[in-house]
Amino acid sequence: MSAFKLLADENIPVAVIDQLISRDIDITRVRHVMPEGTPDPDLLEYAHENGYALLTHDQKIIRHIAARHREGKGHAGVFIAGRHLQGEHGIGTIVTSILEYHALLAAGAGTVQDDVDNHVKYI
Repeated sequence: MSAFKLLADENIPVAVIDQLISRDIDITRVRHVMPEGTPDPDLLEYAHENGYALLTHDQKIIRHIAARHREGKGHAGVFIAGRHLQGEHGIGTIVTSILEYHALLAAGAGTVQDDVDNHVKYI
């Protein structure tokens, strides 16, 4: 069973991404695949089409997820690191949470299809 891959929104600190990459997590920054300031609906669509769960601080993403569901569209999962985790003090918590979730899936405690796709996870 392979674990999920992540697309890090532009508001996620580089240190989080670097820490996850150093631990062999498949993570890509939004700015490496889309223009800066890409609207949230487009991020969700890109992530869904390319099998990425989105990692973001932006809780407004929920309304765009709801709009997708009303249109009969799914999403590849979203991990929301609350605003309280913005900045340097949140890096360790975000990294630890993603690593734990990734390890559980890799160990077979769940599947991407059942436990990530179309789910919102709060960190």
